[in-house]
Amino acid sequence: MSTASVTLMLVYEPPGSRRGPVPLVRLEDPELALLVADSAIAAADARASELSGADEFLGEFERLEARRLRRTLRLLIPRLAVGDL
Repeated sequence: MSTASVTLMLVYEPPGSRRGPVPLVRLEDPELALLVADSAIAAADARASELSGADEFLGEFERLEARRLRRTLRLLIPRLAVGDL
């Protein structure tokens, strides 16, 4: 039985391309996946805080999205640090 893993893909998105992103490299690196997940969560939290200053409703919506991202990534990457949901 195989175990699931998170795979990271680096893509190039040419401006104005109609073909979409161009895959450059695929990595199965648990440590790098952990760093990327932490970075994605931090970016989502920062966006929520930024939007809260401009619009309370949008800020709350983004906070909920950040929580959903955090929960999803924790399911996929068990080593992700546990914090407030």
